[in-house]
Amino acid sequence: MIRNLLIPCSGPGTRSSGYTKFHKALIRVGNKAVIDHIIDSYTNIDTIYVMLGYNSEYIRDYLEHSGYSNIEYINIANWSEGQIPSFQQLPKHVFDSPIYYNACDNWSLNVPEVNTNTFFTCTPRNASHYDTDGDLIYGGISFIKDADDYYRLLQSSTHNRNDLLVMKELDNLQHCPLDTWYDVGNRDSYQETVNDWEDPISVLDKVNQEVYFVNNRVVKLWDTKPDIQTDNIAFPHPGPVIHSKNGLSYPKVDGVVNVMGTVFEDLFDSLENLWSHCLANNVSANNKSLWQDKTWQRFTQMCEIDEKYSDNISVNGLEIDSTSIFERMDWNILNNGVTGPCHGDLTMDNIIMSDDQIHYIDHRAGCVTDIFYDISKFYLSLFLNCQNLSNLEFNDNTITLNLTVGSKKRIEYFRKSYIYQTYKDKLEVSIAVLCLCMAPLNVDKVLNNKLWLFGILSLHNALQSNTEIKT
Repeated sequence: MIRNLLIPCSGPGTRSSGYTKFHKALIRVGNKAVIDHIIDSYTNIDTIYVMLGYNSEYIRDYLEHSGYSNIEYINIANWSEGQIPSFQQLPKHVFDSPIYYNACDNWSLNVPEVNTNTFFTCTPRNASHYDTDGDLIYGGISFIKDADDYYRLLQSSTHNRNDLLVMKELDNLQHCPLDTWYDVGNRDSYQETVNDWEDPISVLDKVNQEVYFVNNRVVKLWDTKPDIQTDNIAFPHPGPVIHSKNGLSYPKVDGVVNVMGTVFEDLFDSLENLWSHCLANNVSANNKSLWQDKTWQRFTQMCEIDEKYSDNISVNGLEIDSTSIFERMDWNILNNGVTGPCHGDLTMDNIIMSDDQIHYIDHRAGCVTDIFYDISKFYLSLFLNCQNLSNLEFNDNTITLNLTVGSKKRIEYFRKSYIYQTYKDKLEVSIAVLCLCMAPLNVDKVLNNKLWLFGILSLHNALQSNTEIKT
């Protein structure tokens, strides 16, 4: 028997608007999107029909990057009119064969194969959010064997939502319990589901982008056009890289990040050779937009989050005024840079060592030409990277960073270098500024506060003493 799968992704999902970035079907749970979990829960599926409407370009981009070959996209013109009116716009051929229906915000690990009209039931922690049939709670998953009859009933239906009401008009309808069931359709169930799944992706969760590992590829989506450049000879990126309007993807590389010991020393030595060559040629450039303008922009973003950042901030026994520091600071310390090959986001998290080969990922070279931006990003990541951000603590107006022995050795090696010894004052200021620029970008507001406090304290210390940042 041919079995197809229908996934409705046309609606905006208003109940999930407070915690979704692009679409509720693209919420990341574990290492992949909800829609991947849905697809993975079925076997022996011929065609997957995906209904598109709200933010359709993100759904299409993601699925095409993920490598699925049996998807047919169906554009729903009037997707805002409700669930059943959206279904009524489906073409007849969708119902030429028996078909599973699965809402785009829930899934089971293994949907049973059945041979009659079936709606699947679940046991959520809070039943008040869901449609019911007597004592049974509908899990948003069904199998329509008599698809032709369902299509006929659908076209004459006057219901606005709840596909179960149409299902109940079919003959020989049964219900079947699901052994497992996960849901992200409301805030409570979303949090419960996320808590139930281990998150293997060590990245900062940013408000305007998402990263997934699916089908041995890394898939990244943005709410704006990606500015990543992957044809950088100085910093080779794993490929092939596939670009789209809203994202990109590339092969997943298994290896080690945040390398230590002699591996780190060899890595840094090779980078320092590149930077020394650039400094010897000394092609200077003014990078006001990269340093001064961006910092003020990020400061504005922080003040929009909470006005307290525009006032005096009490941290580590000091009263620090961010506005005053930025106004008094000699921005030429940072703005005057040196042109050369750049990665643009050269952090330890974006360097993968695999089989003695270095892979650089997630370049932003198109918008960065100042090598000091790369040097500073690299230096800052020795203090703060995805693995040690949890070591940044704030208690009783005191911010502390508890570095591991390995991190301290990497910093010590960096500070013995010609680059650091020559440009020490500039680098201490620059990493403080970069830390401040990181602060407003993350989903975790507690982390944002820690980053801002650490950054403003570090900037204060660097400008006051022109010595190393206190940790």
